[in-house]
Amino acid sequence: MIVKYNGDTGLMYLHFVTGVPNVQVPTASDQISKFVAKANREQITGYEVENAEKNLGFVMEKMGLNRKQKLAVALCFIRESNKKTQKEFSTIINVSESTYKSIERAEHNINFDTLDIIYNQFSKEPALHSIF
Repeated sequence: MIVKYNGDTGLMYLHFVTGVPNVQVPTASDQISKFVAKANREQITGYEVENAEKNLGFVMEKMGLNRKQKLAVALCFIRESNKKTQKEFSTIINVSESTYKSIERAEHNINFDTLDIIYNQFSKEPALHSIF
């Protein structure tokens, strides 16, 4: 999974499959569109979220993301909102930059100690409340 968030524009992109021809279709929320594979309209390849800060609750609760994906979305959102690089953020949560990048791609099985650090550092962040 690839998560991109631009705090200046408020756009967030969540891509599950890359390199697949896709088409954008509406969802139940006016400000969230999903990308589906052209060959198979049932295969969701990603989402585009306008006003991500306002719609983050919808993303975290209604899109059927697993906990690793929710954590990736939340961390990317928090990191970009604080205008930090992945390297800076990895230092904050006490992991290597490569480990942090894999966490933000929802590929890394995170240990309890790292989860504890994340929660303690960012316990006031609403983006984490639907995960913990």
